Amino acid sequence: MARIIVAEVCPECRSLDVRATEPRWFHVALERRGELDEGWVDRLVFECRDCGGVWE
Repeated sequence: MARIIVAEVCPECRSLDVRATEPRWFHVALERRGELDEGWVDRLVFECRDCGGVWE
């Protein structure tokens, strides 16, 4: 089975140095997501480390 990996790219400067800033989703161990909630992300915000751009 082939797996596809998609990288988030900054829409302003096209940098790949991007981080997600939605703490609730990323601070929970992935193997326990089902125990804590249904795994839905309420809001996922990205921030570019190069230019400081922020988008959802």
